[in-house]
Order: sequence, then C-alpha cells, then structure tokens
Amino acid sequence: MAHSAVIFFKEQAENVMSTKTDSTKKAEDWFQEGLAAGQTGDPRTCLESYKKAIEIDPDHFLAHFNLAIRYGKITMNIEAARHFREALRLKPESPMVHYSLAVVCNLIGETDNAFHHYREAIRINPDFGKAHSNLAMLYYSIKRGKEAIHHLLKAVEMFGKTGDEFMAENAQSILKDCYKEFNLTENDCRTL
Repeated sequence: MAHSAVIFFKEQAENVMSTKTDSTKKAEDWFQEGLAAGQTGDPRTCLESYKKAIEIDPDHFLAHFNLAIRYGKITMNIEAARHFREALRLKPESPMVHYSLAVVCNLIGETDNAFHHYREAIRINPDFGKAHSNLAMLYYSIKRGKEAIHHLLKAVEMFGKTGDEFMAENAQSILKDCYKEFNLTENDCRTL
C-alpha cells in the first residue's frame, strides 16, 4: 500500500511540474509543438497545441490558419470556417486565407460567401490559378457559362505559367464541355 501511495504522489508531482512547465510556454512554443505533432502524424496533439497557442495569443495568425486546416482535414468545416475567419481578421489581404475560407464556405453551403472569397483571392492575386478554377466550378454549378468559361481560361493560363500540366489539362477538358453546353466560344468569354 505504501508503495502505491509513493507512485501516486510521484505522478501528482509530475503533473504539477508539467502544468508549471506548460504555463511558461509562449504561444509560439505551442504553435511550434503543433507543427511538430502534425509532421509526426499526431493530429490530436497538433489540434490541442494550436488551441493552446490561441488561448495565450488570440491574434496568432498561423495558429488560427493551421488549426482551420486541421479542422478541415477531419471535416469539422464549421470550426474550420470560424478559424479561417479569425485568420482573415488578422490578415485581410491574404489570398490564401480567402481561398481557404471559400473552399470551406462552399462545403458548408455558404455559396455566396464562397463566391465572395474566391473573388477576393483573385482580386489580391490575379494569377491564383486554383482560385480561378474553383470559382469557375461554382459558376458552372449555377449554369453561368460565360463566367465559368472566363475563369477556366484564366486557370488554364495560370496553370500553364506554373507548369501544372495536370490542372491545365483538366481545365482544358472542362472548357471543351462548357463551350458545347453553353454554346459559347473562347472569344465570347475572354472578358466579362
């Protein structure tokens, strides 16, 4: 009995020491721990570390952004959107945050917000091929052919510049179908 009591008290002391150590960590330390956990394939520790970083520093941009990405990977898209919005509050001119928020908004049925954030990503970075491609697909889903083709043309151009042959070929294939479906030509859609 005395031996188990010693083990119990030793564990309690270790827990207290761990808590003291944890409380001295800075937000950046927790963020770095989250990055390391993500790289080693430990999503639970990754999420918890990013959350602790945000508890200490609610304006830690990368903690919000990476937490949102992690939530997206486990299809907790409403939480992902919440943290992408926080990241956007901190860096409103980040095309990647707008793009990422648009992807999640589309998944949770916030189509108007998805349109808005894809457009913002493109406004900030007109050469953002994936934003053009995804925006084209949104326009296609509501049968706005001219806009869909316009953004697919932009996507093909951007993917060509970046050497992403797979995405360029995919967009070209969809373009051919759109020309037929909407009875439009490339020249009809170069400008909006």
